[in-house]
Amino acid sequence: MIEKVITIDGPAGSGKSTISKILARELNFKYIDTGAMYRAITFLVLQNNIDHRDEKTILKIARKAKITLDNNPISESKYTAVKINGKNVTNEIRSNEVGSLVSIISKLSGVRRYLVSLQKDLIKEGKAVLEGRDTGSVVCPEAILKIYLTASLDERIDRRDLQIKSKGKFMEKDKIRAEIISRDKIDSGRKDSPLIIPENGIMIDTSDLSIKEVVDKIKKLYYERANAKNKAW
Repeated sequence: MIEKVITIDGPAGSGKSTISKILARELNFKYIDTGAMYRAITFLVLQNNIDHRDEKTILKIARKAKITLDNNPISESKYTAVKINGKNVTNEIRSNEVGSLVSIISKLSGVRRYLVSLQKDLIKEGKAVLEGRDTGSVVCPEAILKIYLTASLDERIDRRDLQIKSKGKFMEKDKIRAEIISRDKIDSGRKDSPLIIPENGIMIDTSDLSIKEVVDKIKKLYYERANAKNKAW
């Protein structure tokens, strides 16, 4: 068991990003957005006009790229700066184009294995909150606490709608619904590292909970586990 690692998995709109960032800040842990790494690779695929089915070429550019995640705990909205070969692409990887393709790229076995190996390296020193879709099941199944966040489909649609509007953009709710349902199907149905509740993971439905309530609940669970481990020693 890795004492100082918390994994946060769940579908789009479940609250993963917001909760993970606040937890990392309040616990003084690193925040590792594994999804941002898949988005970075997807961004490279689009930039280089690579066929999304050409796994060999995609993996080749992925191995050549240096992806870094720089934390800045001052603001949840700007918590991680994502860089590719030193260039800040934080905003670019959140584009609709990247969002529409990322689940397809993340299905590629070679890409997943490569990025999982990088993610495992990032947590060797512990003190990290990992956010993603396979962090508790594949990246760090030995984490002291594995959380699976969920929420009703309508709530997730509303959250995505607010997120889009906060960036000065607009998308029809029917399109948001279709996008989320499609992504859920791809993420849960892929052969490698599907989105699942990890073994011994704790599911929390965030539909009717405030951000503070969710954060406090996870922190309580973490401290209980950490204290129990210390007493065992």
